[in-house]
Amino acid sequence: MNSFPKLAVCLSIAFAMFCGNLFAQDTQDQKSELAVRQRQVERKMVELEAMFTAAAERIREKDPKRADRLIKTYQKSKEQSLSKKMANVSALLDEGSFAEADKELDEVIQVLESMIRLLTNDKEKTVSKKEEIASLEKFKREIQKQLEEQRKQTAENKKVGNKKQAIENLKAQIKKLEGLIKQQDENISETKANLKSGLRKLDKLADKQFQIRKETEELANAIREQKMKQDEPGDQVSAKKDADGKPTDAKPGDGKPGEKKDGSDSENKEDKKLEELQKRKEDLERKLQEGEGKPGDGKPGEKKDGKPSDGKPGEKKDGKPSDGKPSDGKPGESKSGEQKSGQQQPKPQQPGSKQLDKAAERQRMAEEKLASGKPQDAARQQEAAKEELEEALKELKKEQRRLESLPPEALKQLADKQRRTRDKTMDILEEMKKAPKSKDEQQEGQQPGKPNQAGQKPAEQAGGAMKKAADDLDKNDSKKAEQEQKKAEEKLEETIEELEERLKQLREETREEKLARLESRFSEMLKRQQIASIMTIELDDKRTNLGQIRRRDQLLILRLATEEIQIHELGQQAYDLLVEDGTSVVFPEVVEDLKKDLVEAGELLQSEKTTQYTQLVQKEIETTIEDLIDALKEEQKKGGGGGGGGGGGKQPLLKKSAELKMLRMRQRRVNRRTIKIEEMRDNPDLAEILRKESDDAAEIQRKIIEMTERIMEDAQQ
Repeated sequence: MNSFPKLAVCLSIAFAMFCGNLFAQDTQDQKSELAVRQRQVERKMVELEAMFTAAAERIREKDPKRADRLIKTYQKSKEQSLSKKMANVSALLDEGSFAEADKELDEVIQVLESMIRLLTNDKEKTVSKKEEIASLEKFKREIQKQLEEQRKQTAENKKVGNKKQAIENLKAQIKKLEGLIKQQDENISETKANLKSGLRKLDKLADKQFQIRKETEELANAIREQKMKQDEPGDQVSAKKDADGKPTDAKPGDGKPGEKKDGSDSENKEDKKLEELQKRKEDLERKLQEGEGKPGDGKPGEKKDGKPSDGKPGEKKDGKPSDGKPSDGKPGESKSGEQKSGQQQPKPQQPGSKQLDKAAERQRMAEEKLASGKPQDAARQQEAAKEELEEALKELKKEQRRLESLPPEALKQLADKQRRTRDKTMDILEEMKKAPKSKDEQQEGQQPGKPNQAGQKPAEQAGGAMKKAADDLDKNDSKKAEQEQKKAEEKLEETIEELEERLKQLREETREEKLARLESRFSEMLKRQQIASIMTIELDDKRTNLGQIRRRDQLLILRLATEEIQIHELGQQAYDLLVEDGTSVVFPEVVEDLKKDLVEAGELLQSEKTTQYTQLVQKEIETTIEDLIDALKEEQKKGGGGGGGGGGGKQPLLKKSAELKMLRMRQRRVNRRTIKIEEMRDNPDLAEILRKESDDAAEIQRKIIEMTERIMEDAQQ
């Protein structure tokens, strides 16, 4: 009997010896030593396998269940070719193929771990879906940090590896920025000189400010994308102006950096891009000059027909000031610094780009003030914009000095940073491998050695690419390292995508479970309420026909009152589930009112009131529950979640359309109830109740208005 735990201990020792090989140094002198130690583990494993069958035969009569576990453990070892895999590790260590040996080791370790669990009858730990979601969200955040760090290192490698060109780019950006500061300063002076001028003059200043902002945004984008080239610095994002500061008819592309003049393919591609940009620019200028929202032709921000403009700088289509984000309202053009929905992590912030984004925002606000005839406010915004531009200039000059002072061994220093990033990524990967999964996920079954966690495989590949990048940086091969770094970025993005996909799946499964639980709860409530309602009607008919009811009927009425309270408790459970989910606006409010109706029905029955009003309350309870069940069934048929949420956000339990339908049902209920109140108004016995009911209907109507506003706000966000 004692042999069984001893086998588990032996297997654990073999496992520990095997894992010990992982931590040995991979130097040339230790190749043979590692292989020798590995073969010792092989022999131990062969001896251990023989002990499984011998021990099973000895204990079979006294403990057949344990004997069966021993045989299963032995069979698992053979099925997974454990001895063969260990022999492969030895051969790979002899050859010095440590990367391949490491992969084989991972498979062997997983087999050993599963054998230990089988031998000790220790089931693999499972977690709830909620806990798995929290775990995956944690991994996603950590991988996103690594992706951001990797992008910084890729960008730095690009600068260091192309140091001369990077410095020339900075010089071009600095020259351009100095020109923008000069233009902004001139516009400030003109604004202050025209504090008492009319709207037409201020509108011209707004046009100039608009052009300065456009160039500021273009420079911010050029810095962010690192697109400026050293040829003819400063001309890429500049716009030629005449003496009045207005754009001339000179076509973009004259002296364009990187633009060839020999008729090559690259020239044709550049020409197409420039033509498209020029067309956009001309369309916007035409809108500004043809009176769309032009001050002086009417109210600021209006066309000649009095409608809000759709192209005036600093205004939305409704004619109201925008929300402070740099934008010109041009369709199809991305806004400075804006991250579109569904995008992965933003690119690393480049020196000066943040300050330029802030400057562009201030410039846009100055445009609004000028267009609205408020030059003093505009001047304050212009001054703030100038300060941001000057801060950006300091950042660019600081970056130039940093690049110029980089030591010759800068790439080797980057290699060390790259290895640290890889180490952190591998640490996260190990946590991902060890993280327990939900029961349903485990039931799908995973083969030993195969990735059993979302994102595991691409994360491993990202680590491999990082290692190669570090090795290339050690060899001063910047271009090859950059290729590996970009590959690492792609694999990290793929890791995040797989984690998001698994999160989406788990959230949808959780959502479906919640919907099913709610439907089941409401169905039980409806069934019990229908019985209570029928019995109330029968008792009231008996009272009406006989003039009185017996003691037995009185006790039945009190039981019905208790039943209404019990149905109320089921409603409380459904309400708690909706509140815990926290994504529904209307449903919790509907269930809250349903609970109040159930309490009221219980109180009426406790007072032995089975009147028409009590029956009305019960009928409304039934109708409300039926509406809730119908909405839930429709959601389950549609499936797919309620708009938004995706991988990173919380999956809404109910779609906005379902919320609005329930709101419509709620409004109809108020209307029906109001009509019933009016019909019963002549009954003096119900005067007090009807007054209270009327107040309740008014309160519900107020809530409907509030819920409608909340749904509209959520939709806009």
